[in-house]
Amino acid sequence: MALPCVMIGSLGVSKLIVGGNPLSGISHQSGDADGQMLDYFTVARIKEVLGECERRGINTLLARCDNFIARVIHEYRREGGKMQWIAQSAPERKSLLDNARMAAARGVDAFYVQGAHADEVGRTWTWQEFAEAIRVIRGLGMPAGAGSHTPTFHARRLERGIDLDFACQSLYNITGRTGKIEQHVDLQELFVEEDRIAALEAIAKIPEPVIAYKVLAAGRCDPRKSFQQLAAYLKPKDAVVVGIYNERQANMVAEDVRLAEEYLGGREIDG
Repeated sequence: MALPCVMIGSLGVSKLIVGGNPLSGISHQSGDADGQMLDYFTVARIKEVLGECERRGINTLLARCDNFIARVIHEYRREGGKMQWIAQSAPERKSLLDNARMAAARGVDAFYVQGAHADEVGRTWTWQEFAEAIRVIRGLGMPAGAGSHTPTFHARRLERGIDLDFACQSLYNITGRTGKIEQHVDLQELFVEEDRIAALEAIAKIPEPVIAYKVLAAGRCDPRKSFQQLAAYLKPKDAVVVGIYNERQANMVAEDVRLAEEYLGGREIDG
């Protein structure tokens, strides 16, 4: 059995996607864990992980659109790597639209509004501005999406007639860091089981392809039980993103692929 692909626009994306948070030192556990990830993930090790992912059938990375990740992807591709890059907006950038333009110039394959930023629609920016951002991203030639940590965001934007090429949905309504890479607030990042069920039920109602994230609660959940649960809720056209931190578990990529093949496998989805 091999990993099936789902379609995001015209992009064929492996149903299991490798996540970029560990590569950027974002553990969602503690400041010490952030530092350990940063120490471990040199550029060389990041490229090794991406290479193993490709060899095992994962063809897409979901990671921040910042200068560091852009440089790593440039090197990896120059050396023969084929990994596709779904980029999330970097919230520390002053302009979302400039970040999208950077993404297009750096060869990003799809771009989405980062979850904490999208969750601010209706507070710090308007739905009209959000819809315009989606229009601009598409105009740059990339499939356009948005993430959210709340189970109601996508229902609310659908009520306003705003469609996406893909949606991203966190299984946990975490607070604390709220997208800021410069700081970490450990005690406020709560991973509550009730959030997980609400998010999974919301995913089932989203018409676009959905990329589910935080599916292992940043290492807090048993992987097998999590994949079993995901299989019961995800639509055939949905995908899952999982971060890889293999310093102490060398077989992590192989194990994640095996679980994805077992629980999320099947025919390729063409729409």
